[in-house]
Amino acid sequence: EEKTNNSLDYLAYPVIVSNHRQSTTFRKKLDFGHYIFHKNRIQTVKPTVDTKPPVAYTHHILKLSKLQSEQNRIDKIKYENKQLCQKITNAHRGPATVDCWNEYFSKSLNRETRNRELVRITMENQGILKRLGDAKPNYDRRSSEIDWQAHGYSVIFPCAHRACLCSEIQDAISEIQQDIFSQDE
Repeated sequence: EEKTNNSLDYLAYPVIVSNHRQSTTFRKKLDFGHYIFHKNRIQTVKPTVDTKPPVAYTHHILKLSKLQSEQNRIDKIKYENKQLCQKITNAHRGPATVDCWNEYFSKSLNRETRNRELVRITMENQGILKRLGDAKPNYDRRSSEIDWQAHGYSVIFPCAHRACLCSEIQDAISEIQQDIFSQDE
């Protein structure tokens, strides 16, 4: 033990002004006590790098909301399957009837107004159709034919080219025009 104390002859702080307390054995004892305390602290110190795995929380692993939604979905499917099975057994057990009647009646607030408007429009359309059927043409065919001949129009070419027409074509045109006038009378 004397050797260890002799090994601690170094001073943590160099002696600037020497006094009797620095050279006593009491100082050596104090320095040795500090040294042991420091050594124990170094031995008990933990590493600064944490190599442990992260803490596993149960709400990260076991997600209750997902389980609950999955259970609700399964319950809904079971309920729908049960309803379908009941419908199938009722169809097999009972008489053959049609069960797909559309029993929905539209509940419009302005049904009567729309019906009155539809009847009014239908009546107007029928009146217009009757007037169109009773109408006589006011086109005077005879006066337009006379006007046609007075201006000298031909069926094929305008008046300026009438001289170029063959006599056979002009004869055929005049015969057709005579037939038209004879049918009108």
